[in-house]
Amino acid sequence: VVFIAEELLNSFAGQPGSWRHCLFFLSNSRNEYVMMYSLTVFKNLVNKMWVGVASEDKAELRSCLPKLLPSQHALLPFFIRNKLCKVIFDIGRQDWPMFYHDFFSNTLQLVQSPSLAPLGLVLLKMTSEELVCPREDLSVARKEELKKLLLDQIPTVLNLLTGILETVWDKHSVTVTTPPPSPTSRESGELLLSSFAIGPL
Repeated sequence: VVFIAEELLNSFAGQPGSWRHCLFFLSNSRNEYVMMYSLTVFKNLVNKMWVGVASEDKAELRSCLPKLLPSQHALLPFFIRNKLCKVIFDIGRQDWPMFYHDFFSNTLQLVQSPSLAPLGLVLLKMTSEELVCPREDLSVARKEELKKLLLDQIPTVLNLLTGILETVWDKHSVTVTTPPPSPTSRESGELLLSSFAIGPL
């Protein structure tokens, strides 16, 4: 039975347009197995079949998935969120900058958004790590192009990260200059957590 189910799932994943159903599943299902299967379909599509995907379908994926990430990330388990980030990165690895010109700028916009900055930092970290050591399935010329593109973005990235660190430092500095409450009070723990923008445990 398991073998038959696996065969059916593999057959479905190989059908043209199956990703559209997976996009619906990913947007509407909260079942972790369904979401992981959908992301596996996207992963295989981007990494194994991207050359044969119609240009209009590629454009739709480049538009839909980056919009889905910020709208759904708070509802997703972290490993689902990270896998979705990886699929978006894989598309950027293939198409940035010629066909996916706003790939990196979208990431930087997330970093600059107070509510989405943690999500943007996850995507930025993944992008930086992956582009510094690109996968072996890329040509030498493409590897060099990606490294150069990343280096061109370094000044902007450093400025953004410096701004985030300064904001955290300023918030912490204001907190520590306030007379501390009694060590036995509940407020002392909450004050420490709030200084690092962490909710109560």
